[in-house]
Amino acid sequence: MKKILYLFVSGGIILIGGCGFMEKNVADMDPKDLPDVSAFQDDFTREFMTSTEPVEDGYYEFESKTGGYTMNFPENALMSKGFYERKKDTFERFSFGEEINQENSNIPYYVIATYDNFHKEKDSSRLLNLLSRAVNFEGEYEEFTHENHTIFFATSESTTRNEETTWYEFFGTVISNKSNQSLEYIYSVKCEEPNGDCSYDLDAIEHKVKSLMKSVEFNDVELEGGEG
Repeated sequence: MKKILYLFVSGGIILIGGCGFMEKNVADMDPKDLPDVSAFQDDFTREFMTSTEPVEDGYYEFESKTGGYTMNFPENALMSKGFYERKKDTFERFSFGEEINQENSNIPYYVIATYDNFHKEKDSSRLLNLLSRAVNFEGEYEEFTHENHTIFFATSESTTRNEETTWYEFFGTVISNKSNQSLEYIYSVKCEEPNGDCSYDLDAIEHKVKSLMKSVEFNDVELEGGEG
């Protein structure tokens, strides 16, 4: 039997069907009723937030429009609507970024993430070759397992010709061990001091990026039309 919840309030009774409260779709809520952070106050970014309850301090749950995965998302990061692209449920690419304060330094960063889900055998070497070309990287990747995923991770550093800007990049690919899903993650940090003379805690940034990649959870999905 369907349960009915009676709420006694001044002037009457409110009847709510079902077994409990259902949170309203975040994208449809009034921004005044949402957390006062960029991820919810920005119209486009808000579309990807699943709940007003943080998953951990400073992070909320992001859900892909493909339905294929969720991950932790920084509360004050903003997504770029102009950069977003999607192909049915098999491909999605987006970017987001912000400036964070770390030991009195403003650290500008941006992320490019690319999701793939194709009906073909997983090929980590192919995925890593694509990533290496994208970031102009020729080194080796650290490989480790987290839950049902295999994660490949690496870092690089490059400086402009005039040595006025240095880019620190933290990047890798999260590959599902149970499906053909993967998420490529490129986290770029900008330093605008000559010769990279910024007081960044690069170890702390690396730890954070790895934590963000570990937060990726792939969902069991049926692709549109059954095709990759």
